[in-house]
Amino acid sequence: MMVHSLAEYVFNPTFIILALMSLYSVTVMLNQARYLYANREDLPEVLQMLANNPDGGKNLTAFAGSRNTPHRRLIAEGMKYLAKPVDTLSALLDEETRGLRWEAEHRLAALGTIANVAPFIGLFGTVIGVIRAFQAIALKASAGPSVVASGIAEALISTAAGLFVAVPAVIAYNYFLKRSRKLSLELGRIATMMVHRGGN
Repeated sequence: MMVHSLAEYVFNPTFIILALMSLYSVTVMLNQARYLYANREDLPEVLQMLANNPDGGKNLTAFAGSRNTPHRRLIAEGMKYLAKPVDTLSALLDEETRGLRWEAEHRLAALGTIANVAPFIGLFGTVIGVIRAFQAIALKASAGPSVVASGIAEALISTAAGLFVAVPAVIAYNYFLKRSRKLSLELGRIATMMVHRGGN
């Protein structure tokens, strides 16, 4: 009997959808954590390097090429156009910064969607479970607790499953969004410094 009840939950469409969303959510979290870990920089060191090499040079070229972080990629891109007029340099750096921001934040859209949608999918499963409980009552005039227990259990487990998927996604989304915005601010400071020290 227990195996039959377990099979009902395992092959329930609501739980299958929530399980897939949970798996995808964890994958996004791991990818985003790896991206942020691999691209962390000591901003004061980066700004000091820019201050000491306002016109580019071998030191800055070597520094920018030593790691493939967004900060150094922005510097490498800016160095190509240091001889351009200030307006042109600013526009080019702004465009590059927007691309790097998108690279840092595009994974978060899926995570935010899962965080918002998962509770509603759980609620849908809850409604289905309550409907089944009422159907069981309708089929048996003298329905006792055992008749409706399966439907009520399905309803409660669906609610819990939806929250189980949504809560970690919300926490991760807020954390990663904060880190991505911090990265965006750092890129903005680098771009501003390059515009002020470069251009004609």
